[in-house]
Amino acid sequence: MTSGAQWRRVGHGPRPQSWRSRPRLRLRTVACLALAVFLFLWLVLPYDNTVRLAVRFNVQRLRAAWFGRPSERWVYAPPEFPVDVGEDVVVILKTGYGTRERVPVWFESLSEGSEFRDILVIADYASQSGGHFPYRGQLLPVHDMVRRSLELPVLSGHTSHPRALKYGQLAEAVAGGDDALALKLSRSFGWELDALKDISCLEFAYEKFPNKKWYFMLDDDTFVVQPSLKPLLEHLDSDEPYYLGNAVGDFRARFAHGGSGVILSHAAMRSLVGSPKARASAHLDALDDIWGDRLITKALLQLGIHLDETYSHLFNGEPPLLSKIRADRICSPVVSFHSIRTDSAMRAVGEHFGNVSSPVLWLDLWEIYGLTPPWRQTDTALRDNWDHVGDLDESTLTIGNVATAEDCFNNCDRHARTCLAWTWESATRNCHISPWMIVGGNASGKVSGVNVPRARYLETNCILY
Repeated sequence: MTSGAQWRRVGHGPRPQSWRSRPRLRLRTVACLALAVFLFLWLVLPYDNTVRLAVRFNVQRLRAAWFGRPSERWVYAPPEFPVDVGEDVVVILKTGYGTRERVPVWFESLSEGSEFRDILVIADYASQSGGHFPYRGQLLPVHDMVRRSLELPVLSGHTSHPRALKYGQLAEAVAGGDDALALKLSRSFGWELDALKDISCLEFAYEKFPNKKWYFMLDDDTFVVQPSLKPLLEHLDSDEPYYLGNAVGDFRARFAHGGSGVILSHAAMRSLVGSPKARASAHLDALDDIWGDRLITKALLQLGIHLDETYSHLFNGEPPLLSKIRADRICSPVVSFHSIRTDSAMRAVGEHFGNVSSPVLWLDLWEIYGLTPPWRQTDTALRDNWDHVGDLDESTLTIGNVATAEDCFNNCDRHARTCLAWTWESATRNCHISPWMIVGGNASGKVSGVNVPRARYLETNCILY
């Protein structure tokens, strides 16, 4: 061996570190440290912290994209948690002085077989003797939830708040018997007062019916398909904190759209009523917030209760003939219809749906109205003076300068993976392509149709019960 040569006997002395090992070691260290920081923050941050909400929202989205929607075989399966709707469910019907004429028609729309028994009517006024609503031998009073909210100690220092003053004007007009003024005021700012009802009416419902399994809050222009509601509730354990409804809003406050119906389990209500801090915060926010239904989410988030979006597609914010039937829900039950604002429309919905005895799927809407689904009729399903698209939004595609209805049909065919319906306007020559279809109605100057092959495929791939 030459002088000065470096050597080492195997097994003796330190082993030189590979030039590659240090970066790998640093990477593992950083990853472990990041994970530790994340877990620490996850444990110490409040439930309604933006970071937690963002992470949860994106994880839920990834899981839904990866695994898809869970099976809905429960619709016709034996009940896991049997529910007697009359005994176990309380309905909280929201109205206002300006829309109170809808309430008797809402009751009228319920069939003789309706299982709803315990119903609380809440509003921005209280009914007097002779002004209660009759329902199956009962006289149901209207409970003023706005007054209840404003009389709470937490709002005692806010009597001069604009919303409190507006309520004072309405209350004075009602008490003075000035119906014209009361109607004018209610229709002017009743939507503002609505935000003061939601938390108070949930508190009130729990006080009146502390042993109910389920609490269902809905508007006076909402119809509930009871045969679809019952299997949903019987699939869920009311001793778990469930918060259900049609999800709207961004990740910071995903909330159940009040018009589509909001359902809380007994466990969720018990947690909410048992948390004065969460309720007090929501009551204060109600003085300025636009959406009372969003306040429910804000209060529940403080308790770690999130909107369960697994069932959001069952709740519907539209009337039946305009309901957007999408590919991901065509075989799912529909629990509610909303925005049924005229007496004749509510009566018609009651006539068509009031006597159904089994769950109603979105797919069933055509047959319930005595129509044959277009994809069962012909291969093209073109219909003059009709519209199967309805209201447009950011998810629809409008193509201009389309010469004929057949060309519009061909455009839908070229977008077959996303198009479920199309409508061509003769006056503008615009072609509208949508990822949903509606039963629709007469629309002068329009030609419309559905994507027959896709609709047939979706129907044939429904779960067979």
